[in-house]
This record gives sequence, structure tokens and C-alpha cells, in this order.
Amino acid sequence: MSQWRGQLQELSEREGSASVLGRWYHIPVLALLLAFMLWNRVRSWNNFVVDGQVYFSGNDAWYHYRTVSYTVRNWPETMPFDPYTYFPVGAHSSQFGTIFDQIVATAAIVVGLGNPDQQTIAMTLLVAPAVFGTALAIPIYFISRRLGGRFGGIIAVAIAAFSTSVALNRGMVGFSDHQIAEAVFQTIAVLGVMVAVTAAEQEKPVYELFQERAFGALRTPFGWAMLAGIGVGAYLWSWPPGVFLIGILGFYFTAELASQFAHGESPEHVAITAVVTMVVTGIAALGAFEETIVSPTSFSLLQPGLAFAGAVWFTVMAVIARRWEDMNLDRRLYPVGIVGILAVAAGLMAVALPDLFDFFVNQVLRVVGFTTSPTAGTVGEAQPLRSADLLYQRYGLAILTAVIGAAFIVIRHFTSDKPRAELTFVVFWFAFMLAATFTQGRFDYYLLAPVAVINAYIVGLVLRYANFSGNIQTVEAYQLLTVLTLVLVIVAPLAFTQPTAAAYGSSAKPGQAVQAWDSSLEWMQDNTPEEGQFGGANSDLPYYGTYDLQSDYDYPAGTYGVMSWWDYGHWITVQGERIPNANPFQQGARDAANFLLAPNETQANTVLDRLEDGDGTQTRYVMVDWKMAMTESRVGGKFFAPPKFYDDGDVAQSDYYEYFWQVQESQQGVQARRLAVFQKPAYYNTTVARLYQYHGSAVEPQPVVLDWEADRLDVDRDGQAESIAVDPQIRRFQNMTAARAFVRGDSTSQVGGVGRLPAERVPAMEHYRLVQESNESVQRPQQAQTVPLAGQDSWVKVFERVPGATIEGTGPANTEVTARVEMRIPSSNTTFTYKQVAETGPNGEFTMTVPYSTTGYDQWGPEEGYTNTSVRATGAYDFTTPASVNETGYIVRYTASEDVSEGAVIGEDTDTITVDMTKQATQLGGASNTGNETSGNATDGGTNGSSNQTNSALEAPTRELTPEHPWRRTHSPTRSSRPSPAFAAG
Repeated sequence: MSQWRGQLQELSEREGSASVLGRWYHIPVLALLLAFMLWNRVRSWNNFVVDGQVYFSGNDAWYHYRTVSYTVRNWPETMPFDPYTYFPVGAHSSQFGTIFDQIVATAAIVVGLGNPDQQTIAMTLLVAPAVFGTALAIPIYFISRRLGGRFGGIIAVAIAAFSTSVALNRGMVGFSDHQIAEAVFQTIAVLGVMVAVTAAEQEKPVYELFQERAFGALRTPFGWAMLAGIGVGAYLWSWPPGVFLIGILGFYFTAELASQFAHGESPEHVAITAVVTMVVTGIAALGAFEETIVSPTSFSLLQPGLAFAGAVWFTVMAVIARRWEDMNLDRRLYPVGIVGILAVAAGLMAVALPDLFDFFVNQVLRVVGFTTSPTAGTVGEAQPLRSADLLYQRYGLAILTAVIGAAFIVIRHFTSDKPRAELTFVVFWFAFMLAATFTQGRFDYYLLAPVAVINAYIVGLVLRYANFSGNIQTVEAYQLLTVLTLVLVIVAPLAFTQPTAAAYGSSAKPGQAVQAWDSSLEWMQDNTPEEGQFGGANSDLPYYGTYDLQSDYDYPAGTYGVMSWWDYGHWITVQGERIPNANPFQQGARDAANFLLAPNETQANTVLDRLEDGDGTQTRYVMVDWKMAMTESRVGGKFFAPPKFYDDGDVAQSDYYEYFWQVQESQQGVQARRLAVFQKPAYYNTTVARLYQYHGSAVEPQPVVLDWEADRLDVDRDGQAESIAVDPQIRRFQNMTAARAFVRGDSTSQVGGVGRLPAERVPAMEHYRLVQESNESVQRPQQAQTVPLAGQDSWVKVFERVPGATIEGTGPANTEVTARVEMRIPSSNTTFTYKQVAETGPNGEFTMTVPYSTTGYDQWGPEEGYTNTSVRATGAYDFTTPASVNETGYIVRYTASEDVSEGAVIGEDTDTITVDMTKQATQLGGASNTGNETSGNATDGGTNGSSNQTNSALEAPTRELTPEHPWRRTHSPTRSSRPSPAFAAG
């Protein structure tokens, strides 16, 4: 008897354990998945801390560091206006200093026990995206559980854990931007709307309940709709351009109202939910209201205006539905009538308010238009999705099952008498996020949630068809196989497709660029005057000061701007504590482009003169790096971007550089692969090239010719052909006369165009001097075997715009005078020679303005309101004229040597420097070659049999090349007798 009792007790315990496991199995599984997500996203944190310095990924994270630091100091207030960016205007970006920054600042205060230091603030911001990235799985689970049960929720979280979508990148440690927080708040808002429409679907509130003041019956749907509105409002607080969610809700509620009425139901429960949600959203948006303009990027009239307009529209729809029913009109025509009303309203707006109509059209196209503007196309995250295959790489089969699931929901919507409103909303959400991802690839961080949620629905649907109740005690073998199949199809490919989420997690790091800029930005902090102190001014511009919101800040005397490309603006603000003219908000981008591409110094100065803000303010420094001067985008060059912003004339990328192509014939046809890039003469006259490549010095062309053949290939089905450059070679000549003679006889050739070799003399710059180079260097890509292009160069170079020292001199009449001074760069322990050429007049007089000083450095530093330049002369200026042989056989030239003080260069010493050149004669001894100079460098290239020419083949950069597009040859190039060039396969 006791044995039977023991067996029964054991059996009862097993059944109890199975019952508990069946009820709670999802908790440990979810905990494990969340733990993996957090660990994977945060485990590379030490890669972002270098010698105690915290670095972040990208650009925007650095400005969040500034706004979070401000909020910590002024909690809970956020920065209303920032004069430390976009000189000479100042800026406020509503996308920074949002609820994201307030949450991070609050966490930093808690971690820092009420008084966090900068290191604590930086570390808190560093790990914040990993926390938000993990938290995204929580609303995903709750939405998925509604649609696919607990197991469906687990599958959805597994997708979130193992997917390599953009959400993983944005939720990784170090990527401390607001984007992953956007995804979290948007998913929470969607969950709120789903609950609200379901509650309304169950309670069916109607207008009469308001008349009868039956608020008890309205409490549940009304309360959930209010929470949904708060959720949408919180999303807007995290990112003002999230106003497009209001647009999605507008489309959804309009369709749902029409569908309900067409199905024979009263649409008023949907209308009530929609109106309450929109009104609460509008009120929430008003809570963050800042500007009385219509803009999606700031807290403006747009967000509350659209929300309140939506509430009015849904009320109108409900009223029309009642009238439609009273008149016994065919319910199936109601959607047609609604579409007609919207079409008429759009037409009236296009006629009466064309600017507003164009604004809305442009905003829609910007988000879901499957295209982007030329300027936006230069921004990596705003570029369209390159290929749909990327979605498969990131989601595996989950993206396909999501599309299938969405299609199934749509079919059921039209075939079911009572379709689920929340399912319809999920399809709208998925469709818009998919379109947004194809339009701007970055929006994939939104797409993860709807993909996971719809897969959960599919899982729940399949399990229901398999009669799987979740009870482990009654599970059948086929049900277990069904579960395993779902896991293998949806989740397994994500866990094993390379690169995996784990691989991404182990490789997270801040990138080399920001660290390479660090030494130059630190130098700027220590060796230039603080803002407000330039030139001896004594103005105050506190770095963490509170400034009222305004459209144009009135900068005090002694403040100055730093010109660079907009990518680097936040680094200049945060790491350098100086004011950039352009920033990653793309404010000042056109001014930056106009300066960098200015074809002469006068035009460059004009651009900077326009950026003054009254007496005592100016743009004083220019920071350029190798990427800004590099035309080859495949190795990180950014020169392609400024031509798209330039508006001081009509220019295009092709005015500055073109590509060499390698044509390959195969069974699939003829393909052209980009081989290398070559510069046109206009490139060498741009300000950015003259600064970075030559340090403002004059440069002479060399007898080096770039020669190629022309090939014609079909580029479309209509047979339109395009000429492309193929088979490039570099030819060297004994002198410029021979080089130019060759070019005149060969239309597919040019002098120079490779590396730093210009086609014509590049004049010296008179008002820009190199004052610092970064400690970090970059290896220039090897492009040619015979031209010394490869080697080390500094990553960042800092220049100062100075008045320059005026030199007046006398020498022989009507000749060239060349001034040279050797400058030493301590960071690389190298030297360069600044050279400027002037012409003497008929009386032998000449004038030049030079930007480099040779003495007096210690007299003018930051304490006096000037620059402690680290690039200093090794000696005085040497002035020379060309040598000539007189009638007595002597070599004659005129020379002089003179120092230039720092005070003269910066404008404190206004005395003119006088140079009197003296004649020097040297007896000509023996035979001497007095012909044109030659480069004299030995080469490894073959010769063509001529005594004055050597050839070399141009090699491709050692980077992986991918086919651009298939082309068909229509004309074979005419081949010369020269050797066939060799190409680098890499």
C-alpha cells in the first residue's frame, strides 16, 4: 500500500513539475535571451576606453555627450541653445537634449551618487545604447505574445537577439545615438495603439455614451487610448521627425474606419480611439513645443498640428458614416467616398497652399519614397538600401516569413467578417517600415520589431493548426516536430549565418578616425585662445552656459569659427571646445563646400568673410584630413561629397576627377570594373587640395604624363554608348616641353593628375599657414609604380588664416623671384618648403605676402590671444632669381635672406619687410647642363625606346573590387605599340 502511495505521490510531483514548467518555461528562456543580448552588446566596452579616454562611434554620439553633460549640470533641463556649433549663427537641434538624454543623465546622476564626474557621464552614455538595445526586446515580446502566444514571443525575442539588423549596430556599446531609443519608444507606442484598438473592439463605445455621460462604460477604451497617445508622445519626445508615426496612424485609422463601416459595423469605436489617441499625442507634443514653424526636425507646429488635424478628420469620418447610414447608401461605397474627399482636399491644398502641399509630399518621399536627394545621398545613414539581399543577410528566412505573414493577414482581412484591428495595424506598421528601410537604409533599426512580431504571429498560427496548447504533459511527437521546424526555419539561420550577431558584438570599436583627430583637437584646446579671447579680447562664452533659444546668436568679440567638413563638427565642439562652421546637422554644409572647393584664394577668403559676425569675430582656423582631399571613395575619400553642396557656381564631381576602368570579357558578357581614380587640373586648384597636399605652397608641374585609351561600351538597352578610360599608363619625360608636346598629340592624355602632380603651376597661398599636424599618420595608397605617391602623411592638418606679412623688395627687372622657407613639423619630425613666386616690374620691384613666420614665436601665444604654432621655420626666407650665364661665362643670380616675425604674420606688426637682392656671380667651370630641369628619378617602368620617356603601368588600389554594372563593348580601343599594362588584382 505504501509503495502505491509513493508511486502516486511521485507521479503527482512529476505532473506538478510539468504543469509549472508549462506555465513558466518562457521566463528562464527570455531571461537567457535578454542576458545574451546585453552581454553581446556591451562586452566590447573596453575597446572604447583608450588610456582612460572614452570614445564613441560615429559623430552624433559626441553631441549627445555634450547635451547629456549639460543636463547633468542642470537636471532635468536640456540645452535650449548652443553657440558652440554652426558659427556664426549658433544652433539648437530638437533631436538632441530629448528624453533619451534625460534618461541617460538621470542614470549618470544615480551612478555618480548625485555628483558624477565627466568619466562617469561618458561611461554611462557609452553603455546606454546596449541597455536600450536589450530593452527593445521587451515590447517586442509583449506585442508578439498578443499575436502568437508565449512561444511566439520567445521566437520574436530570439530574432531580436540573433539578427544582425541595423538595430544591432545602433544598440551596440559606443553607438550612443538616439536611434535605438527611437526604436524602443516607437515599439512601445505601437503596443499601446494595439491594446487601445483591441479594447475598443471589445467594448464597442459609441457617441451616445458621451451623451448619457456613461463614463464607466468608456473608462477602459478611453484609458487605453490615452495611454496609446502618451506612448506616441513619448516617441516624439525621443525624436521629433518621428512625426511620420502620426502619418502611419492616420493611414491606418482612416483605412480601419472605412473597413469597419464597409463590413457592416459602426466605426465609432475606432473613431473614438483614434480621436483620443491623437488629442493626447497633440497635447504631449505641445509639452515639448519650441518653434512656431512647420518643420519635422524640431518641436514645431507640425507635430501637434498633425495630431489635432487627425483628431478632427476621424471625427468627420464618423459623422459622415452616420449620415451615410441615415441615407441608406451602399456601405461598400463609403471607402470610395472617403478617398474622394481626401483627393479633393489634396487638390485644394495644391492650388491654395502649394508650398505646404510640396512640403508634405517631400516629407513623405523622404521617408517612404524609395529615393533620396543628391545631398542626402552623401550621408551614409540616409542612403537607400543598396540591395534587398541585405535584408536576407540580416534576417535570414525571417524576412520572407514576415512578408508571407503580412500577405496572409491582408487576405484574411478581406475574407473575414470581423478582422482583428490590431493585426491590420501591424501590417501597416510593417509595410511603412519596410518602405522606409528601402528609402533610407538606417530605418532598418525600426524594421526589426515588425519583422519579429509578424513571425510570432506565424508561429502562433502554425501551432494553433497543430493543436499545440503549450501543455508539456500532452505534447505529441508531431507537435514537437512542428516546434523544432519553426525554430530551425526562423531562428537557426540567424545563429549560424556569417557574420553572426556574436561576431558583431566582439568587433565593436570606435573607429580610427576620431582617435586620429584627437591629438589635433587636444592641441587646439591647449594652443589656441579660448573662445572670446582671440586677439586679446576679453569676452565670456561659457562652454556649458545656458543661452536662450534664438535664431541667430550675437557672438562677442574674440570668438572665432573653425572651418572643416560637416562630418567633423561635433568632434570640434566636444573634443576641441571650439566652434565649427559646419556640423553633422548639415548646418553650414554649403559654406564648407564653397570654401573647400574654392578655385582660388580670393574666393576662399570671400566665403570666410561672409561668416563673420561683426567686429572682432572671424573664422580663424581650418582643419582638413586626408579623407577630405582623397578622391577615391573606396578607400574612405570624402571629396565626392562637397560638389553636391557647392553653390558658388555650377560644378560636378566629373570636373575634378574621373575613373580608369578595367574591361573584362567573359561568358556573361563584358564587364567594367573601377580600377583607379585620376585627378583633373581643377582638383589641384581647390582650396582643400592646396592646403592638405601642398600646405599652401606653390607647386610646379612635373614632366609626368598620364596616358590612357578610350573604350566605348553600351550602358543601356537602347544602345547608348559611353566612352570610358582604360589601360592607363604613366609616362615620364625629360622636360615639360616634351611632356606637353606629347599631350598635344594625344587627346587621351594629360600632364599630371596622379597623386600630388598638377597639370599647371599651383600658386602659393598668402593667408593660410600650417600650424599643426596630428600625431597619427595614414598610408597613402600606392597608385603608380614610378611616381613617389605612397608613404606616410598626417591624418589631420590644422591651418590658420592670417593677415600675412607684406614683403617689398628689389631685384632685376622683369624676372621671377622665388621665396623659400623650410618649415619643420614636430609631430612627424619632417620638413617641407613653402615657396612663393613673384614677378618683378620694369624697375625691379616686387611685392609678396607670406603666411609663415620665422621668428618671434614665443611672443605671441594663447595668453596674448593668438596661436602657439607648432610648425616653425628652421631658418630665414631665401629669395632667389633664376640663374643665367652672362657674356663673360659667369653664372649670375640674385639672392637675399630675410626673417619674418610672428607679429608681422598675425597683423600685430604692420611694418613692411624690405628685401634688397644682391647679385652673385659664380665662374662657370667645365661643361654644365643648363637645359630644362628633369625629375631625374629612376623608375622601374619599361622604356619605349626613346631617350626622353619612360612608361609604367598604373596599378589598382589594393582593395577588393566589385563589378559596377555589366556593359557591352561597342568599340574596341585603338591599341598603341606600347607595352600592355599590368593591373593589380586586388
